[in-house]
Amino acid sequence: MEALLGFLKDMLSSQPLMQVFVGGGTFLVIAYMVTRATKDKNALPPVAAPSIADVPPPFLHGPREAMDLMREVRDLGRRVSEDISRIAECTRIIREEAKHQTELLAAIEREQAVENRLHVRGGGG
Repeated sequence: MEALLGFLKDMLSSQPLMQVFVGGGTFLVIAYMVTRATKDKNALPPVAAPSIADVPPPFLHGPREAMDLMREVRDLGRRVSEDISRIAECTRIIREEAKHQTELLAAIEREQAVENRLHVRGGGG
Protein backbone atom coordinates (compact mmCIF):
# COMPACT_ATOMS: atom_id res chain seq x y z
CA MET A 1 0.00 0.00 0.00
CA GLU A 2 2.83 2.36 0.87
CA ALA A 3 4.50 1.51 -2.42
CA LEU A 4 1.34 2.48 -4.31
CA LEU A 5 1.05 5.73 -2.38
CA GLY A 6 4.72 6.46 -3.03
CA PHE A 7 4.24 5.77 -6.75
CA LEU A 8 1.21 8.09 -6.91
CA LYS A 9 3.11 10.76 -5.01
CA ASP A 10 6.08 10.48 -7.38
CA MET A 11 3.74 10.56 -10.39
CA LEU A 12 1.95 13.65 -9.13
CA SER A 13 5.23 15.38 -8.35
CA SER A 14 6.44 14.77 -11.92
CA GLN A 15 4.38 17.47 -13.62
CA PRO A 16 5.34 16.80 -17.27
CA LEU A 17 4.25 13.15 -16.99
CA MET A 18 0.91 14.25 -15.48
CA GLN A 19 0.41 16.80 -18.28
CA VAL A 20 1.02 14.14 -20.92
CA PHE A 21 -1.44 11.76 -19.24
CA VAL A 22 -4.21 14.39 -18.87
CA GLY A 23 -3.60 15.76 -22.38
CA GLY A 24 -3.72 12.29 -23.94
CA GLY A 25 -6.94 11.41 -22.12
CA THR A 26 -8.52 14.68 -23.15
CA PHE A 27 -7.50 14.13 -26.77
CA LEU A 28 -9.03 10.64 -26.78
CA VAL A 29 -12.31 11.90 -25.31
CA ILE A 30 -12.53 14.74 -27.87
CA ALA A 31 -11.71 12.41 -30.77
CA TYR A 32 -14.43 9.99 -29.64
CA MET A 33 -16.99 12.80 -29.32
CA VAL A 34 -16.19 14.19 -32.80
CA THR A 35 -16.49 10.80 -34.50
CA ARG A 36 -19.70 10.05 -32.61
CA ALA A 37 -21.20 13.42 -33.61
CA THR A 38 -20.32 12.81 -37.24
CA LYS A 39 -22.02 9.40 -37.17
CA ASP A 40 -25.12 10.89 -35.49
CA LYS A 41 -25.26 13.71 -38.04
CA ASN A 42 -25.11 11.32 -40.95
CA ALA A 43 -27.91 9.20 -39.44
CA LEU A 44 -30.38 12.13 -39.30
CA PRO A 45 -33.12 12.43 -41.90
CA PRO A 46 -32.86 15.35 -44.34
CA VAL A 47 -34.24 18.71 -43.30
CA ALA A 48 -37.87 19.19 -44.31
CA ALA A 49 -38.80 22.03 -46.64
CA PRO A 50 -40.75 24.89 -45.04
CA SER A 51 -44.48 24.35 -45.16
CA ILE A 52 -47.37 26.80 -45.26
CA ALA A 53 -47.74 26.38 -41.49
CA ASP A 54 -44.36 28.08 -41.02
CA VAL A 55 -45.66 31.37 -42.46
CA PRO A 56 -46.88 33.89 -39.82
CA PRO A 57 -50.72 34.07 -39.86
CA PRO A 58 -51.19 37.84 -40.46
CA PHE A 59 -49.30 37.67 -43.73
CA LEU A 60 -50.64 34.33 -44.88
CA HIS A 61 -53.68 35.64 -46.75
CA GLY A 62 -52.40 38.95 -48.02
CA PRO A 63 -52.39 42.65 -47.20
CA ARG A 64 -56.18 43.01 -46.94
CA GLU A 65 -56.41 40.50 -44.09
CA ALA A 66 -53.41 42.09 -42.40
CA MET A 67 -55.12 45.50 -42.58
CA ASP A 68 -58.33 43.98 -41.16
CA LEU A 69 -56.36 42.55 -38.26
CA MET A 70 -54.71 45.92 -37.66
CA ARG A 71 -58.14 47.61 -37.60
CA GLU A 72 -59.36 45.07 -35.08
CA VAL A 73 -56.33 45.75 -32.89
CA ARG A 74 -57.01 49.51 -33.17
CA ASP A 75 -60.66 48.99 -32.19
CA LEU A 76 -59.65 46.85 -29.24
CA GLY A 77 -57.24 49.58 -28.15
CA ARG A 78 -60.04 52.15 -28.38
CA ARG A 79 -62.33 49.97 -26.27
CA VAL A 80 -59.62 49.50 -23.67
CA SER A 81 -59.12 53.26 -23.55
CA GLU A 82 -62.86 53.82 -23.05
CA ASP A 83 -62.95 51.21 -20.29
CA ILE A 84 -60.01 52.84 -18.54
CA SER A 85 -61.73 56.24 -18.66
CA ARG A 86 -64.90 54.68 -17.17
CA ILE A 87 -62.83 53.10 -14.42
CA ALA A 88 -61.18 56.45 -13.71
CA GLU A 89 -64.62 58.12 -13.46
CA CYS A 90 -65.87 55.42 -11.06
CA THR A 91 -62.74 55.83 -8.95
CA ARG A 92 -63.31 59.60 -8.79
CA ILE A 93 -66.93 59.08 -7.69
CA ILE A 94 -65.90 56.56 -5.03
CA ARG A 95 -63.22 58.96 -3.76
CA GLU A 96 -65.73 61.81 -3.47
CA GLU A 97 -68.26 59.58 -1.72
CA ALA A 98 -65.60 58.37 0.73
CA LYS A 99 -64.64 61.99 1.44
CA HIS A 100 -68.30 62.88 2.05
CA GLN A 101 -68.78 59.91 4.39
CA THR A 102 -65.59 60.84 6.27
CA GLU A 103 -66.92 64.38 6.75
CA LEU A 104 -70.21 62.97 8.08
CA LEU A 105 -68.35 60.76 10.53
CA ALA A 106 -66.24 63.71 11.69
CA ALA A 107 -69.41 65.78 12.25
CA ILE A 108 -70.97 62.92 14.26
CA GLU A 109 -67.82 62.64 16.38
CA ARG A 110 -67.84 66.39 17.06
CA GLU A 111 -71.50 66.24 18.13
CA GLN A 112 -70.79 63.30 20.42
CA ALA A 113 -67.83 65.12 21.94
CA VAL A 114 -70.00 68.19 22.60
CA GLU A 115 -72.75 66.04 24.17
CA ASN A 116 -70.22 64.24 26.35
CA ARG A 117 -68.78 67.54 27.58
CA LEU A 118 -72.27 68.89 28.35
CA HIS A 119 -73.20 65.66 30.09
CA VAL A 120 -70.05 65.74 32.25
CA ARG A 121 -70.54 69.43 33.16
CA GLY A 122 -74.20 68.98 33.94
CA GLY A 123 -73.31 66.32 36.46
CA GLY A 124 -75.24 63.74 34.52
CA GLY A 125 -75.94 60.49 35.92
